[in-house]
Amino acid sequence: MMIKMKGESMNKYLIVSDTTSALDAKLAEQYDIELVSLSVIIDKQEYKDQINITTNQLYDQLREGKIPTTSQPNQAYVQELMQQWKKENYDAIFIITCSSDLSGTYNGFNLAKDTVGMDNLYIIDSRQVGSPIMDMAIHAKELANNGASIDEIINAIKYKTDNSFSFLYPANFTQLKKGGRLSPAAANIASMLKIQALLYLKEDGSCVEMFSLSRSESKIIQTIVNKFKELHVLANTHKIYLAHADNLKRAEKIKARLNEEFQGIEFIISALPAVLTCHGGLGCVSIHSIIK
Repeated sequence: MMIKMKGESMNKYLIVSDTTSALDAKLAEQYDIELVSLSVIIDKQEYKDQINITTNQLYDQLREGKIPTTSQPNQAYVQELMQQWKKENYDAIFIITCSSDLSGTYNGFNLAKDTVGMDNLYIIDSRQVGSPIMDMAIHAKELANNGASIDEIINAIKYKTDNSFSFLYPANFTQLKKGGRLSPAAANIASMLKIQALLYLKEDGSCVEMFSLSRSESKIIQTIVNKFKELHVLANTHKIYLAHADNLKRAEKIKARLNEEFQGIEFIISALPAVLTCHGGLGCVSIHSIIK
């Protein structure tokens, strides 16, 4: 991914996202985007994602059989951040959140906004999770640097929201069973039959559901290809994001196959956010198409 230099905008805008976005602290700093941490809970201990627990540490916990969960950012933490932003006298602050049906983060930001009292704060429900939110935040920052208006930034984010599609491809059924998304009996039968699953985020961002089942990885990838063709994904109009939970090999394999069908399209590969890793488990890969 190319990193652009920080620009000067006509207005003083702040772009904010949270750690469901696939942004890490280093990338957020490079783009000058404020990153708010979700909470990761392991054995009743709360950690701030990307602050006092890293992605690799989360992987280690999963390898040990732990069942991490995630929750929206702590209210006291968010209100403290907003108090700091208030002192900076921004013309506008844009917060781009995970789908409000998948996380309480959107509602949590609105509660903190009302408590602190900030009229210049715009909280945008991305209706997405993972890499598309990162893309929206970076695009919003670029627009801000180029002097875009508040309405232009909000409309651009909403356009991307309406033109994104997300798959989740778990390596196995372990975490889906532990998280209650799949019954133990169904998971055991699927494992014995060596069936692989492809999940997707519904277009309205309301929930993650089963998209297809197959006995081979090649058929799973072909299903992704077929869906992206149905959505008219093209190199001049779209990007494809792949995020993996310690499974770069599979991400690269999917990329190679998609590149055969969508030649010249831009690919961005990154680590999977904690919120998706907790649901999909180690080895899972998310695949997203998003409009430029």
